[in-house]
Amino acid sequence: MTASSHLRQHWRAASDTQIDLALRSARTSVSAFSTATAEHGSLIQNWIAGREVLEFEHYPPDDLVDVRKGSQFYYHSHRDGDQEHGHLHLFWHATATGRRRYLKPGQPRWNRTEPTHLFAISLDARGLPVGLFTVNQWVTDGHWFDAATTMDCVDRFGMGEMEGYEHSCNWLTGFVRLYRPLINELLIRRDGRMRRRSSLAKALQDRTLEVLSLTPIDWAADIDALEAESVRRGN
Repeated sequence: MTASSHLRQHWRAASDTQIDLALRSARTSVSAFSTATAEHGSLIQNWIAGREVLEFEHYPPDDLVDVRKGSQFYYHSHRDGDQEHGHLHLFWHATATGRRRYLKPGQPRWNRTEPTHLFAISLDARGLPVGLFTVNQWVTDGHWFDAATTMDCVDRFGMGEMEGYEHSCNWLTGFVRLYRPLINELLIRRDGRMRRRSSLAKALQDRTLEVLSLTPIDWAADIDALEAESVRRGN
């Protein structure tokens, strides 16, 4: 594979500040990935901890939730494919208007229908990210927002250094920031597909519509392309 043409075009037009932020995110994610792999064998092993991977089960079992930031993710495996071992589902805890949902002391942590799904990341058996995709509302429940509102949630997504998962959380936070332009493009494609349906409400519950947009990625090639753009500018 080669670097994403969409990312290359975006970075070509980006400001020096945007390139610098993307590079820092890329380097953070690479460093965290290397450390997590060295300590656990792979990102996946950090979450499954030697357990047998059962179809549709969440790993870690209670998900990873950053209550302060309102972010959540879990790993699971249930799709056949040549490359994908499993994937991460990413969520941000929002009200029906897309604002941050906070918990009051003594309340249960989260109700399963409240986290809003942002997008998903496919990983291969080595734990390397190999694709991004979006899913229909019925897959994960939660609120449904248009691309612009969902991107506002993506921009606020971040995982603190949760005990035992510090490096995989740092990898994920940096990865999301690096791939922001491609995530935005996927969400726009997702919305375009749903606009072709006569009824959005019915389409959101249509079991024949599961994955709404997807793209393979080459993480190393994308980072190389970003580094090359930085060099081209003399940074």
